[in-house]
Amino acid sequence: MGVDLRKPASKATIERLKVNMLITLESSYQELYKDMVLMKALEQGTLDKAEELDRSYLEKVLRIHANLCYANLCLCAQCRASLKSKLAVEKRYNIRRSVVTAHEMYKYLYGFTEKQTLWEDVEQQLRVKYPVECESIANASYDYLKKYAQESDGTLRNVAKHFSNNPEEFFRNMETITERSVTDRIVALMAFLQPIHNLLVKELEVGFGELYVEILSKPMPHQRLEVVGIGAQDKVDALQGGIEKYAGILDGLMNMMAKAEQLCKEYGLDVSTTSEWKVLIEDNIGLHILFIYLDAMISFRAFIWSNTFAEQRQNLACLIVSMHEGFKKLYGFDEKKRQGTFWFRAIKGTVMASSDEQLKEQMLEVEARLDKLSMSAILNDEEMINAFTHNGTRKNGIEYVFNVLDYFIKPVSKEDTEDLSAFLRLMNDIMKMELAVMDVQNQMSQAKTDAMFQEYIDKLDEYKAKACEMTEDPDARNKICGSFEQFKELTLNLKKLMKV
Repeated sequence: MGVDLRKPASKATIERLKVNMLITLESSYQELYKDMVLMKALEQGTLDKAEELDRSYLEKVLRIHANLCYANLCLCAQCRASLKSKLAVEKRYNIRRSVVTAHEMYKYLYGFTEKQTLWEDVEQQLRVKYPVECESIANASYDYLKKYAQESDGTLRNVAKHFSNNPEEFFRNMETITERSVTDRIVALMAFLQPIHNLLVKELEVGFGELYVEILSKPMPHQRLEVVGIGAQDKVDALQGGIEKYAGILDGLMNMMAKAEQLCKEYGLDVSTTSEWKVLIEDNIGLHILFIYLDAMISFRAFIWSNTFAEQRQNLACLIVSMHEGFKKLYGFDEKKRQGTFWFRAIKGTVMASSDEQLKEQMLEVEARLDKLSMSAILNDEEMINAFTHNGTRKNGIEYVFNVLDYFIKPVSKEDTEDLSAFLRLMNDIMKMELAVMDVQNQMSQAKTDAMFQEYIDKLDEYKAKACEMTEDPDARNKICGSFEQFKELTLNLKKLMKV
């Protein structure tokens, strides 16, 4: 791979990018709203001119165009949030959402199976009118497929959206994401996304005539959330301090884990299957909560920084999706599927096995709050979560992308905002409780480890005594005793390492 010799963008260039992206974001929101109005008119049969046209074809074009517009809106909001970010970790968490959007958009347009997609169906008709443009689109989409739409990219997408059951996996994948690498991905995506959008607009202009232009001129519905108020900059600054603090803790923990791995390799030890390592890596609920905290703070800061209604609601949607995915891994919304969550894997079993009655009471109190949040309407609206993250999702003949507009326009209830606040407070309390749980786990684990090593040492002493009894030669006896003592010293050193 060659060295990237591109220079970082200047401050003036970044400011122009932010302005241009906001313009695109707003026009995408306006086009998406227009698509919904036209779709309703088609369904109700109120368009005289459409009676003479292929109504089925126009509906397909509207559906594709609406999903493209929402993808554009998402990418602009995500990139603007990244460009406004001051910290590297903040940029990474914001821009990772573009990996999800890009992956979902390619899957919607082309799929990963032999089954024909809606776009591939429409594209066959467009090739008759626009053969050159369609060939160029096909070439650009194939270039994207070769570089990004591979199995490893699907893993990155899943981790970027759903976090991970293994906190280390989430961290390692996040470390691979940079603003530049994702920007390159978006450029490759837009090489075919924008031309497709342009062709679809031509078809809609022909199909709906003057009505298409008329609807664009109508005022857009707005319901801006004034939740920040006076002192917004103070909130932004406070969030930056929190993000720096938790990102520093996270980096420190991951560095310690990396050093522990390296130390074990040097001693030739495989500790990957031990209970101690499982607590440190796979069941480290503390890491998972740190990820949720960071994501929530970063999403909330992007929300505060929003300049328009559509950008604000999209960034709030990101916050809701983050909390939904985090809660699903932590405790889950379905009672039947909770046994594999962090709560049951890493907290409840340990607490119930301990003799600390106060900790048990605390655990039950927190679990009651988790149960209550599992019934939250805003955190567990699966249809809305799908609309935010899965391009082209359709149910009962309704395009989910139009549900996004309903969400944008619908006022956020007092109950919803209380649930979002309750979620963050609960994460803070669980984090504190996890420290006590870790102490219990360490004590239980250390007791087992001490007993195991004591058994080894006792056997070594026993074998040494028998070997010395069977050897009459003083030199040979001394040699055997010395070998056993060296092995015993190695065992004691290994015991100390396990305590570290």
